[in-house]
Amino acid sequence: MSGSVESVRSAAVAGRVAEVDILRGFALFGILVTNVIVMTTLATLGGPQPDSQPLDRFTTALVDGGFQGRFYLLFAFLFGYSFTLQIAAAERAGASPRARLLRRCGALLLIGVAHVLLLWLGDILTLYAGMCLILILLRALRPRTALISGAVLYTAYAVLRFLPGSGGLDGLAKMLDLQRLHDGYTGGLADTFTTQIGMAPVFALFIWLGQGVPSLAMFLIGMAAGKRRILSDGTWLRRWTPRLMAVGFGVGVPVSVITWANSAGYLNAPGFWVGIQELANPWMTFAYMAVIIRLIWSRWSGAIGWLAPAGRMAATNYIGQSVVFMVVYTGYGLGLADDVAPPLVVVLALVTFAAQLWISDRWLRTHAYGPVEWVLRAATYLSVPRWRRDPS
Repeated sequence: MSGSVESVRSAAVAGRVAEVDILRGFALFGILVTNVIVMTTLATLGGPQPDSQPLDRFTTALVDGGFQGRFYLLFAFLFGYSFTLQIAAAERAGASPRARLLRRCGALLLIGVAHVLLLWLGDILTLYAGMCLILILLRALRPRTALISGAVLYTAYAVLRFLPGSGGLDGLAKMLDLQRLHDGYTGGLADTFTTQIGMAPVFALFIWLGQGVPSLAMFLIGMAAGKRRILSDGTWLRRWTPRLMAVGFGVGVPVSVITWANSAGYLNAPGFWVGIQELANPWMTFAYMAVIIRLIWSRWSGAIGWLAPAGRMAATNYIGQSVVFMVVYTGYGLGLADDVAPPLVVVLALVTFAAQLWISDRWLRTHAYGPVEWVLRAATYLSVPRWRRDPS
């Protein structure tokens, strides 16, 4: 087993935690699949509605039951975990962690603003920049306090989701001019650009309201885990990952099956089911994490290690996914929002992610960082990072 773990760790550069990179790559995959279904659904609601096909409903329901609400939590957890690694790196260098993190937050905010205005209305980078400021204030929390605070915060948020009319897409649809969104995305380049600029504030508000509290909760839980360095503790992982899988899937799978059946139209779940699913989402997230960790510590480590380069370039790949989506579905390119059924949307997402895995691996063989990561590092360290890798 130790040999397989070393093969995974060889994919990461010195000083990085391979498990974090692999999990971040896995989170990118889930976020991509979720985003393409959510956005194509919203973008087409204002247009002509074709007859719903069984395979279309099945695909959308599969994403609702297996992806929706899980992977942004995983991304948030890893952000909190990496936050502690950045603090440790600053302390080792004798630099001010607060100053470094503030500069990083500022750069992330500027990148996020450009992202939401030009490419992706569902941007989370601006949210993460804002939440990072809160983490800086709370960075001295003990691991136990951070864990309990995160759990209480998330539970309070989930309880609110039991209220009528708290459904995610339904709530967003009421806030938007769906006809304007559809016409903008299926029009020309200028139409899409105008739509992005005009609707970005509404979407940003929705992201902050809908994901701000649960993201902060997972930031705190990730920070607690990072302070304990659990992803580098083989003994802890071997002990707890089977338990997380048992509890996570034991709680999450039955709930998710009902969510899938409800979304597919096979049953009519009560309105409070949104809250039930929200409570189950973190358990499914931790179960997914546990599965990936077990794969890392198994004979499948070589295959799962392909996620590591994509995870090291997470910000670049996240924005790259937006570029592909906008070129294929909007007036920036082909304008196919009305013409691509959900099954094909998912296929295109899988092809996109496979391409990103290959490109990330090739890029990092000759470059030290992804393009966006290079910018973030330059702002964080107030220096010009090396662009090409040392061949040695």
